[in-house]
Amino acid sequence: MSRWRRARTDSGSLDAAGLVEAGVVVAPGEEVLPGHEVVALLAHGRRMDTYDVWSHERGCRCVVKVLRADRRDEARAVDAVRREAEVLTTLAHPHLVRAYEASDDPPGLVLEVLPGATLDALVEDDPLDLPDAAGLGLQLCSVLGYLHRHDWLHLDVKPANVVVDHGRVTLIDLSLASRPGPSRRGAGTRGFLAPEQARGDALGPAADVWGLAVTLVDALSGELPYGDEATWDSRRRVPLLHRRDPGAPRWPADLLPAEVDGLLRACLDRDPAARPDLATVRAVLAPHAHVG
Repeated sequence: MSRWRRARTDSGSLDAAGLVEAGVVVAPGEEVLPGHEVVALLAHGRRMDTYDVWSHERGCRCVVKVLRADRRDEARAVDAVRREAEVLTTLAHPHLVRAYEASDDPPGLVLEVLPGATLDALVEDDPLDLPDAAGLGLQLCSVLGYLHRHDWLHLDVKPANVVVDHGRVTLIDLSLASRPGPSRRGAGTRGFLAPEQARGDALGPAADVWGLAVTLVDALSGELPYGDEATWDSRRRVPLLHRRDPGAPRWPADLLPAEVDGLLRACLDRDPAARPDLATVRAVLAPHAHVG
Protein backbone atom coordinates (compact mmCIF):
# COMPACT_ATOMS: atom_id res chain seq x y z
CA MET A 1 0.00 0.00 0.00
CA SER A 2 1.43 3.37 -1.02
CA ARG A 3 1.72 6.38 1.26
CA TRP A 4 -1.06 7.93 -0.80
CA ARG A 5 -3.41 5.17 0.33
CA ARG A 6 -2.59 5.45 4.03
CA ALA A 7 -4.43 7.72 6.41
CA ARG A 8 -2.28 10.23 8.21
CA THR A 9 -2.95 13.04 10.63
CA ASP A 10 -0.55 15.89 11.33
CA SER A 11 -0.97 18.89 13.59
CA GLY A 12 1.18 21.96 14.00
CA SER A 13 1.93 23.98 17.10
CA LEU A 14 -0.39 26.85 17.99
CA ASP A 15 -0.28 29.14 21.03
CA ALA A 16 -4.02 28.85 21.61
CA ALA A 17 -3.76 29.59 25.32
CA GLY A 18 -1.97 32.86 24.66
CA LEU A 19 -4.55 33.93 22.10
CA VAL A 20 -7.38 33.09 24.49
CA GLU A 21 -5.69 34.99 27.30
CA ALA A 22 -5.32 38.01 25.01
CA GLY A 23 -9.03 37.85 24.22
CA VAL A 24 -8.32 37.35 20.53
CA VAL A 25 -10.11 34.00 20.14
CA VAL A 26 -12.93 32.09 21.83
CA ALA A 27 -11.97 29.86 24.75
CA PRO A 28 -12.73 26.11 24.90
CA GLY A 29 -16.13 25.50 26.45
CA GLU A 30 -17.58 28.74 25.09
CA GLU A 31 -19.80 29.06 22.02
CA VAL A 32 -18.22 30.56 18.92
CA LEU A 33 -21.60 30.36 17.14
CA PRO A 34 -24.95 29.57 18.76
CA GLY A 35 -25.04 25.85 19.57
CA HIS A 36 -21.38 25.33 18.63
CA GLU A 37 -19.10 24.89 21.63
CA VAL A 38 -15.37 25.29 21.11
CA VAL A 39 -13.28 22.19 21.72
CA ALA A 40 -10.01 23.64 20.42
CA LEU A 41 -8.60 26.37 18.22
CA LEU A 42 -7.26 24.85 15.00
CA ALA A 43 -5.89 27.92 13.23
CA HIS A 44 -5.59 31.68 13.70
CA GLY A 45 -5.19 33.02 10.19
CA ARG A 46 -4.85 36.46 8.67
CA ARG A 47 -8.58 36.56 7.98
CA MET A 48 -10.26 33.60 9.66
CA ASP A 49 -10.19 31.72 12.96
CA THR A 50 -10.87 28.00 12.65
CA TYR A 51 -12.22 25.91 15.52
CA ASP A 52 -12.87 22.29 16.35
CA VAL A 53 -16.37 22.46 17.89
CA TRP A 54 -19.11 20.31 19.33
CA SER A 55 -22.40 20.92 17.52
CA HIS A 56 -25.24 20.48 19.99
CA GLU A 57 -27.82 20.43 17.19
CA ARG A 58 -26.05 17.71 15.22
CA GLY A 59 -24.63 15.83 18.19
CA CYS A 60 -21.18 15.60 16.64
CA ARG A 61 -17.90 17.41 16.05
CA CYS A 62 -17.76 20.01 13.29
CA VAL A 63 -15.36 22.70 12.11
CA VAL A 64 -16.30 26.36 12.39
CA LYS A 65 -14.55 29.12 10.45
CA VAL A 66 -15.35 32.67 11.54
CA LEU A 67 -14.02 36.02 10.42
CA ARG A 68 -11.52 37.39 12.93
CA ALA A 69 -13.00 39.97 15.30
CA ASP A 70 -10.53 42.63 14.18
CA ARG A 71 -11.57 42.29 10.53
CA ARG A 72 -15.35 42.31 10.79
CA ASP A 73 -15.57 45.96 9.74
CA GLU A 74 -13.73 45.26 6.47
CA ALA A 75 -16.24 44.99 3.63
CA ARG A 76 -13.85 43.00 1.42
CA ALA A 77 -13.22 40.41 4.14
CA VAL A 78 -16.94 40.06 4.91
CA ASP A 79 -17.74 39.67 1.20
CA ALA A 80 -15.12 36.93 0.86
CA VAL A 81 -16.72 34.92 3.68
CA ARG A 82 -20.14 35.37 2.11
CA ARG A 83 -18.86 34.16 -1.27
CA GLU A 84 -17.32 31.07 0.31
CA ALA A 85 -20.58 30.45 2.16
CA GLU A 86 -22.58 30.81 -1.05
CA VAL A 87 -20.44 28.27 -2.87
CA LEU A 88 -20.29 25.68 -0.11
CA THR A 89 -23.93 25.86 0.96
CA THR A 90 -25.35 25.72 -2.57
CA LEU A 91 -22.98 23.28 -4.29
CA ALA A 92 -22.11 19.70 -3.38
CA HIS A 93 -19.45 17.42 -4.88
CA PRO A 94 -17.66 14.29 -3.60
CA HIS A 95 -14.32 16.13 -3.65
CA LEU A 96 -15.50 19.46 -2.21
CA VAL A 97 -15.67 20.14 1.52
CA ARG A 98 -19.26 20.34 2.78
CA ALA A 99 -20.71 23.32 4.63
CA TYR A 100 -23.73 22.63 6.82
CA GLU A 101 -24.72 26.24 7.42
CA ALA A 102 -23.54 29.84 7.28
CA SER A 103 -23.59 32.61 9.86
CA ASP A 104 -24.00 36.35 9.30
CA ASP A 105 -23.06 37.53 12.80
CA PRO A 106 -20.23 36.82 13.06
CA PRO A 107 -19.59 35.98 9.39
CA GLY A 108 -18.68 32.30 9.32
CA LEU A 109 -19.32 28.73 8.24
CA VAL A 110 -20.00 25.36 9.87
CA LEU A 111 -18.10 22.66 7.98
CA GLU A 112 -17.68 18.92 8.05
CA VAL A 113 -14.72 17.33 9.81
CA LEU A 114 -12.33 15.76 7.31
CA PRO A 115 -10.12 12.78 8.19
CA GLY A 116 -6.61 12.48 6.77
CA ALA A 117 -3.96 15.13 6.19
CA THR A 118 -3.26 17.99 3.85
CA LEU A 119 -1.23 17.15 0.77
CA ASP A 120 1.61 19.43 1.85
CA ALA A 121 1.99 17.42 5.07
CA LEU A 122 1.78 14.14 3.16
CA VAL A 123 4.57 14.99 0.72
CA GLU A 124 6.75 16.92 3.13
CA ASP A 125 9.32 14.13 3.42
CA ASP A 126 8.79 12.19 0.20
CA PRO A 127 7.10 13.20 -3.09
CA LEU A 128 4.33 11.13 -4.65
CA ASP A 129 4.93 8.69 -7.47
CA LEU A 130 3.24 9.32 -10.81
CA PRO A 131 0.25 6.94 -10.36
CA ASP A 132 -0.63 8.58 -7.05
CA ALA A 133 -0.14 12.12 -8.39
CA ALA A 134 -2.20 11.31 -11.49
CA GLY A 135 -5.00 10.01 -9.25
CA LEU A 136 -4.82 13.25 -7.29
CA GLY A 137 -4.98 15.23 -10.52
CA LEU A 138 -8.05 13.38 -11.80
CA GLN A 139 -9.98 14.09 -8.62
CA LEU A 140 -9.02 17.75 -8.68
CA CYS A 141 -10.02 17.97 -12.35
CA SER A 142 -13.41 16.60 -11.35
CA VAL A 143 -14.12 19.12 -8.58
CA LEU A 144 -12.60 22.10 -10.40
CA GLY A 145 -14.63 21.27 -13.50
CA TYR A 146 -17.75 21.17 -11.34
CA LEU A 147 -16.99 24.59 -9.88
CA HIS A 148 -16.28 26.01 -13.34
CA ARG A 149 -19.55 24.66 -14.74
CA HIS A 150 -21.30 26.56 -11.96
CA ASP A 151 -19.38 29.72 -12.87
CA TRP A 152 -16.99 29.72 -9.89
CA LEU A 153 -13.20 29.81 -9.76
CA HIS A 154 -11.26 28.47 -6.75
CA LEU A 155 -8.10 30.58 -7.28
CA ASP A 156 -6.07 29.04 -4.45
CA VAL A 157 -5.37 25.47 -5.52
CA LYS A 158 -2.31 24.33 -3.55
CA PRO A 159 -1.24 21.33 -1.44
CA ALA A 160 -2.33 23.05 1.81
CA ASN A 161 -5.88 23.23 0.43
CA VAL A 162 -6.07 19.57 -0.57
CA VAL A 163 -6.96 17.03 2.12
CA VAL A 164 -6.10 13.39 1.45
CA ASP A 165 -7.51 10.31 3.17
CA HIS A 166 -6.78 6.81 1.82
CA GLY A 167 -6.37 8.21 -1.69
CA ARG A 168 -9.55 10.29 -1.56
CA VAL A 169 -9.10 14.00 -2.22
CA THR A 170 -11.14 16.89 -0.81
CA LEU A 171 -10.64 20.48 -1.91
CA ILE A 172 -11.00 23.01 0.90
CA ASP A 173 -10.73 26.76 1.59
CA LEU A 174 -12.72 28.76 -0.95
CA SER A 175 -11.85 32.07 0.69
CA LEU A 176 -10.56 33.43 -2.65
CA ALA A 177 -13.38 31.97 -4.76
CA SER A 178 -14.87 34.35 -7.29
CA ARG A 179 -16.80 34.54 -10.50
CA PRO A 180 -14.78 34.73 -13.74
CA GLY A 181 -13.85 38.26 -14.69
CA PRO A 182 -11.98 41.18 -13.11
CA SER A 183 -9.69 40.32 -10.21
CA ARG A 184 -7.81 41.95 -7.37
CA ARG A 185 -4.12 42.34 -8.12
CA GLY A 186 -1.90 39.83 -6.34
CA ALA A 187 -4.71 37.86 -4.66
CA GLY A 188 -3.45 34.31 -4.18
CA THR A 189 -0.59 32.34 -2.68
CA ARG A 190 2.97 33.17 -3.64
CA GLY A 191 4.43 30.43 -5.81
CA PHE A 192 0.97 29.13 -6.81
CA LEU A 193 -0.94 32.09 -8.24
CA ALA A 194 -1.09 32.45 -12.00
CA PRO A 195 0.56 35.44 -13.71
CA GLU A 196 -2.83 36.92 -14.54
CA GLN A 197 -3.73 36.79 -10.82
CA ALA A 198 -0.52 38.58 -9.93
CA ARG A 199 -1.27 41.31 -12.46
CA GLY A 200 -4.95 41.68 -11.57
CA ASP A 201 -6.11 40.77 -15.07
CA ALA A 202 -9.46 39.17 -15.89
CA LEU A 203 -9.53 35.57 -14.69
CA GLY A 204 -11.04 32.39 -16.08
CA PRO A 205 -10.74 28.61 -15.57
CA ALA A 206 -7.15 28.72 -16.86
CA ALA A 207 -6.08 30.26 -13.54
CA ASP A 208 -7.17 27.08 -11.74
CA VAL A 209 -5.44 24.95 -14.38
CA TRP A 210 -2.24 26.78 -13.45
CA GLY A 211 -2.77 26.11 -9.72
CA LEU A 212 -3.50 22.45 -10.42
CA ALA A 213 -0.28 22.09 -12.44
CA VAL A 214 1.85 23.76 -9.76
CA THR A 215 0.27 21.47 -7.15
CA LEU A 216 1.07 18.38 -9.22
CA VAL A 217 4.67 19.44 -9.85
CA ASP A 218 5.12 20.14 -6.15
CA ALA A 219 3.63 16.75 -5.21
CA LEU A 220 5.85 14.93 -7.73
CA SER A 221 9.14 16.76 -7.20
CA GLY A 222 8.93 18.60 -3.90
CA GLU A 223 9.73 21.81 -5.79
CA LEU A 224 7.66 24.70 -7.11
CA PRO A 225 8.17 25.07 -10.87
CA TYR A 226 8.85 28.80 -10.65
CA GLY A 227 10.08 28.86 -7.05
CA ASP A 228 8.16 30.23 -4.10
CA GLU A 229 9.07 33.83 -4.85
CA ALA A 230 7.58 34.12 -8.32
CA THR A 231 6.08 37.61 -8.50
CA TRP A 232 5.72 38.00 -12.29
CA ASP A 233 5.34 41.67 -13.04
CA SER A 234 2.96 42.62 -10.23
CA ARG A 235 5.80 43.76 -7.92
CA ARG A 236 3.16 43.99 -5.19
CA ARG A 237 5.34 43.18 -2.17
CA VAL A 238 8.21 45.57 -1.49
CA PRO A 239 10.67 42.87 -0.28
CA LEU A 240 10.35 41.18 -3.69
CA LEU A 241 10.66 44.38 -5.67
CA HIS A 242 14.09 43.79 -7.20
CA ARG A 243 13.92 40.04 -7.78
CA ARG A 244 14.08 38.86 -11.37
CA ASP A 245 11.06 37.69 -13.29
CA PRO A 246 11.19 33.85 -13.27
CA GLY A 247 12.38 32.04 -16.37
CA ALA A 248 11.07 28.72 -17.69
CA PRO A 249 9.37 26.29 -15.28
CA ARG A 250 11.88 23.82 -13.88
CA TRP A 251 11.87 20.28 -12.54
CA PRO A 252 14.09 17.25 -13.27
CA ALA A 253 14.05 16.47 -16.99
CA ASP A 254 13.71 12.73 -16.42
CA LEU A 255 11.02 12.98 -13.75
CA LEU A 256 8.01 12.28 -15.96
CA PRO A 257 6.97 10.56 -19.19
CA ALA A 258 7.13 12.94 -22.14
CA GLU A 259 3.36 13.33 -22.49
CA VAL A 260 2.88 14.24 -18.81
CA ASP A 261 5.91 16.53 -18.80
CA GLY A 262 4.57 18.31 -21.88
CA LEU A 263 1.11 18.61 -20.37
CA LEU A 264 2.35 20.25 -17.17
CA ARG A 265 4.57 22.66 -19.07
CA ALA A 266 1.61 23.63 -21.24
CA CYS A 267 -0.53 24.17 -18.13
CA LEU A 268 2.17 26.56 -16.90
CA ASP A 269 2.20 28.68 -20.02
CA ARG A 270 2.14 32.34 -19.02
CA ASP A 271 -0.60 32.98 -21.57
CA PRO A 272 -3.86 31.64 -20.08
CA ALA A 273 -5.32 31.18 -23.56
CA ALA A 274 -2.53 28.71 -24.40
CA ARG A 275 -3.16 26.41 -21.43
CA PRO A 276 -5.05 23.14 -21.97
CA ASP A 277 -8.51 22.75 -20.50
CA LEU A 278 -9.36 20.32 -17.70
CA ALA A 279 -10.71 17.72 -20.13
CA THR A 280 -7.30 17.57 -21.81
CA VAL A 281 -5.52 17.37 -18.46
CA ARG A 282 -7.78 14.49 -17.44
CA ALA A 283 -7.22 12.62 -20.70
CA VAL A 284 -3.44 12.77 -20.37
CA LEU A 285 -3.36 11.83 -16.68
CA ALA A 286 -5.93 9.00 -16.76
CA PRO A 287 -3.66 6.27 -18.27
CA HIS A 288 -1.08 6.92 -15.54
CA ALA A 289 -3.40 6.84 -12.50
CA HIS A 290 -3.97 4.01 -10.04
CA VAL A 291 -7.05 1.94 -10.92
CA GLY A 292 -9.52 1.42 -8.06
